Amino acid sequence: MTDYPWSTLPAGPTLRRIVAERLGWHIRKIWVGSGGVEYDLFVYDHDDRIAFHYALTKDHLADEQAAVDQAWHEAMEDEDCPRWDEDLAEALDLAYGMDRSVGPEDSMFRAWVRSDEFSATAATEPLAVVRAWLRATDDDPAFFH
Repeated sequence: MTDYPWSTLPAGPTLRRIVAERLGWHIRKIWVGSGGVEYDLFVYDHDDRIAFHYALTKDHLADEQAAVDQAWHEAMEDEDCPRWDEDLAEALDLAYGMDRSVGPEDSMFRAWVRSDEFSATAATEPLAVVRAWLRATDDDPAFFH
C-alpha cells in the first residue's frame, strides 16, 4: 500500500485543505493597493463561490507563501467550511454516488470508497471515510490535485 502524506494527518485545517483542493477549491489574489491592504486573497469553493477573504498588507508580502498558507488555514477553520473530516454526513457527501462502506474494526473505524482497494482506518468514522476517499480519488482526473 502506498504511503500518502495525508494518511496519518489528524482531522483539522491541514487535512481539510487537501480535501478542498482535491475538490477544486482555489485561491485568487486581487490587487487592492489602498487602506493598508495591498492584495485581497479570496478562497473560492468548487462552484467558484467566494468561501473566504483574507487581506494582505505590506508586512505579509515579506513572506507571501506564509500568508497564502495562513489564508488557507483560516478558511479551513472558518465556521462555514465543511467539516468533511469531523462530520460523517459531510464525509459521505464526498463519496456521493460511489460505492462505500464504513464500520468498526478492532478499536478503530475502517472505510473504503469505490472498492476495498481504497480503504483507510482512523479513530473516527468521518476521518476514515475522508482518508479512503482521498485514496480512491488520488489518480482520478475528475478531481483536482
